[in-house]
Amino acid sequence: MKFVVAAEQRAALFERLSPELRPDENAGGSACYPVVSLYYDNEERDCHWERVRGLGSRRKLRVRLYGSADGNVAPTAFVEVKHKCDGRGVKRRVRLPLEQALDVGRGLRPGGVCLSERDCRMIEEVHGLVRHRGFKPVMVMRYDRTAYAAIHPASDLRITFDTGIFYRMENLTPEPDDRRFDPRHEMHPDGRAVMEVKITGCIPYRLSRTIAAAGCKLQSHSKYSSALERIDPVLRATPAAGSPVIA
Repeated sequence: MKFVVAAEQRAALFERLSPELRPDENAGGSACYPVVSLYYDNEERDCHWERVRGLGSRRKLRVRLYGSADGNVAPTAFVEVKHKCDGRGVKRRVRLPLEQALDVGRGLRPGGVCLSERDCRMIEEVHGLVRHRGFKPVMVMRYDRTAYAAIHPASDLRITFDTGIFYRMENLTPEPDDRRFDPRHEMHPDGRAVMEVKITGCIPYRLSRTIAAAGCKLQSHSKYSSALERIDPVLRATPAAGSPVIA
């Protein structure tokens, strides 16, 4: 579940929820780390239009980098397929050195790494998107993520806040903690954050009431689609280009 929240809403939420949350174990104890993503799509922008049209089963391909050389989270790269099916999201990924991850996105086998059978199946899935659907690098995005998990060991609740979201469609070779962005290409210069609540099953009633009390409204949001609608010449030349994903 995604929400776009103002700075004051975020502060109010954290004040109410902090007694029940801890920094996510993947955040190196600080809860905050940079995320850089290279998004793939084809010339027709199928990933974007499938989302706009609400296609029941759709997949998104990206190479994602977490962390920075001088931060709490060491640079880590993954090739990821995010599969949306009947309203539920599943993420499949393989951890690889960045160069090998980019090779996989080119339809190549990664050299010099040991892969499990599961990893090989996932890489074949990526190659299918590249070869049969024409997926190629389209956009690089960067943001700072603050991630929390529930203190209670029986809960898989995870809440993240993404701020400082930047995007570009040139220089499509990402690097850890990439900052090579035009300042004009910031998604929310007013300080808003994208909050995502992830949990198996229904959101707890108490959490739902807390989110509602802070004035947060559930809304569909795709960083990639939102950025495309702002700067992509392909969408600008498409008569069927829809209204912006978010205000």
